[in-house]
Amino acid sequence: MNARLHCILLLTIAATSCVKSTSGDPAIRDELVFSAVASHSVKSIITTTNYPLNEPFAVEAVHYPAGVASAEGVSFITGEKVEYDFGKKLWTAHDKYYWPRKGELLFYAGSPIIPQVSVSPEKGVEADWSIPTEDDTQTDLCFARVLENCESHSSAVPIVFRHALSQICFKARTTKHYSYSRTSDNIVQANVITVVLDSVKIHGIVSEGHFVQEPSGWTKDSTVTADYTVFSSKKGLELGCDRYDNPVITQLNTMLLIPQAVRKKATLEEWHHIVVRTTQTDTDTGEIIEDITYTIPKNKVLSLSNYCKEWQMDIKYTFRISVGMDDTDIATAVTDWIETKEIILGDE
Repeated sequence: MNARLHCILLLTIAATSCVKSTSGDPAIRDELVFSAVASHSVKSIITTTNYPLNEPFAVEAVHYPAGVASAEGVSFITGEKVEYDFGKKLWTAHDKYYWPRKGELLFYAGSPIIPQVSVSPEKGVEADWSIPTEDDTQTDLCFARVLENCESHSSAVPIVFRHALSQICFKARTTKHYSYSRTSDNIVQANVITVVLDSVKIHGIVSEGHFVQEPSGWTKDSTVTADYTVFSSKKGLELGCDRYDNPVITQLNTMLLIPQAVRKKATLEEWHHIVVRTTQTDTDTGEIIEDITYTIPKNKVLSLSNYCKEWQMDIKYTFRISVGMDDTDIATAVTDWIETKEIILGDE
């Protein structure tokens, strides 16, 4: 299952066997039905503006006959798995549900539906979560809560999913354009310098935790850490410039990690090498006097806490690594995963 991003889930249609209702003839009341819409497309389960039709989600709902502030609730929808019916072209649950005449309905929704995730009226979405070190198809953990008045309810109950994880995006670029040529007397020396990225790894990342929606938060054991390979290639990734000699930024990987304080022990290690080809040519004769190619390996370990102190849930963090002949540097950017605004902490 691929990791998902921020989505807006609208509760609209259900369908099939038995009927759940509180009183009276259900036919004269509005049916509670489901549809799903997503926004913001990044690496995740949601890759378009539509919620994926093959990805079910879980819904729990409690009915408060006199309103949530004045009375105890009664279970109304219990752990329903909602799936897309390709024949009816609707999202359906096993049972049909109809709006109660009075009171309020409190909805909880969670995704994905896997054994590690549960939904209850007491705690909302709850999960024991572990980030795999080798599986690149990381899973997004989403949760939602919405309160609706039964007498003036929405035609489609708007459930806004939030992310329990942090989205960590890695990019790379060369520090600058290094190739040049110079002329001395009748000799032209051309220096073609290529920067090649070999690997990027992060170490000391808290990898396990327990999430509870109500009250929202994570419990983590900071002694349980893991190392993750962001990028690795035997051939290497050439980092170049555009025709104006401006470094081109290349996307490396996007990871979904547990929110955490970024400690000094959390590091980024990168390996790259510089390929230098030097050619000397006699301008009078056109003869190549010298043609030498050599490689310079480069390595750097940086503390991530120098660039970002904390990874909060539902927030996207971008680390852009600049490598070259000189010292390695990192620029960082923080983006609200729900919104589109950006807070720049570094040169993005």
